[in-house]
Amino acid sequence: MKTNYLFPHSFKKGSGVLCLLSFLTFLVISVINWEQEVFQLPANVFALLFNNGLETNYFGFVENDIIDEILTSIFIICSLVFAFSKEKIEDEMVSTIRLESLVWATYVNYVVLLFCVIFIYGLSFFQVMQYNMFTLLLFFIIRFHWTLYKNSKLANYDE
Repeated sequence: MKTNYLFPHSFKKGSGVLCLLSFLTFLVISVINWEQEVFQLPANVFALLFNNGLETNYFGFVENDIIDEILTSIFIICSLVFAFSKEKIEDEMVSTIRLESLVWATYVNYVVLLFCVIFIYGLSFFQVMQYNMFTLLLFFIIRFHWTLYKNSKLANYDE
């Protein structure tokens, strides 16, 4: 099976480490910044749309703390590379597991989102939508690697 859309296997380890580090850093900063803003990286950035609650600006420069944008970008890029890097042995079974995991992750992600749409309201729903940016990739990565792990244990047991 052609796998032109997959990244080389050599990208997997580095992207996995960066993905985990960015995720953990994001969690730590989220918990610490809950009461006080400790980690800040203010910068003047170009914004297509900016709303600070009082006014809305279009196509201009605004001062913004960009640490969350940096961590989010690193996490998204690294998790995409990690999720879609070739395995050491990329065969038909791995391709099938990859496809099934992607379909499964999509179903689970949207079932969870539908649940949240029905039962969560207000600003809490905005937080749910923020986390929802990451859940599809996380569900896919967890399911794909869990299934690979289970199949490797079954293969070892059969030998």
